[in-house]
Amino acid sequence: MNFSWVVGVDYNLEDLLPWWYENIKKWAPEPHITICDFGMTAWGKTIAKDYADTFLEYTIHERFAWFYKPRALLETPYEYRCWVDIDCEVMAPIDDIFDYPTDDKMALTRDVGRGLDEWWWATGVNVAKGSPKILRDWSYVCEHSTLRGDQEVLRAMIQQDSSYNDMIVLMPIEYQWLRLQLATGQDSPNKKIMHWTGPSGKKHIREKLMK
Repeated sequence: MNFSWVVGVDYNLEDLLPWWYENIKKWAPEPHITICDFGMTAWGKTIAKDYADTFLEYTIHERFAWFYKPRALLETPYEYRCWVDIDCEVMAPIDDIFDYPTDDKMALTRDVGRGLDEWWWATGVNVAKGSPKILRDWSYVCEHSTLRGDQEVLRAMIQQDSSYNDMIVLMPIEYQWLRLQLATGQDSPNKKIMHWTGPSGKKHIREKLMK
C-alpha cells in the first residue's frame, strides 16, 4: 500500500519526536514516515531527517504551526496519509486505520471532550486518501483563519455548510482516546492511540521520558 504516517512539529515540541517515532515504529511494521518541519531547530531537523522517509519544510507560521496540518496532509506524496499529532501515543497495531478514508471522505474520531451536546471532530488523528474536497477547503481556510486552531476551523466550516459533515467518516473513538476522557474516569482496554492533549499532557510525556 502507498501510505505514510505524518507529523509536523516546531521547536516547541521537537523534543517529543523520538518518543513519537518509536511508538509508531513499534506498532506499524515497516512504517513510511513523513515529518513536516514547521520551524524546528538545527538539532530537530537533523533528528527528523534521520527518521523520515519524506521531509517537508514550511516557513514559520505567523500564528500557530498547526494551521499547516491539512496542507501537510495534502502535500505528503503518498496515496494514503495518516496524520498523528506529536503528543499522540500509539499503543496497539493501527495499520487498519487506512481502511477508513475514501476518495472523497477523510476519516476522524469525535471529540467527546467538548461534551455530548455539540458535535466536534477531533483532528489530532486524521486519515486521508488522495485529495478530497474537504481537505483542500480545510487547508485553504486554515491558512487564512483568525480562529484558535485547525479543529475550530473545521467546526466553523461545518457550521456554515453542513454538507462537509458528509465528507467525513467516523472512526471508533479508540483510534484517538483523549486525555480529558482519562481525567473524567473514562478508559478503554482497546484504545489504539492515546492523545495527551494540552500542557498537562505534554508534562506527562516528558515526565515519562525522564524515568
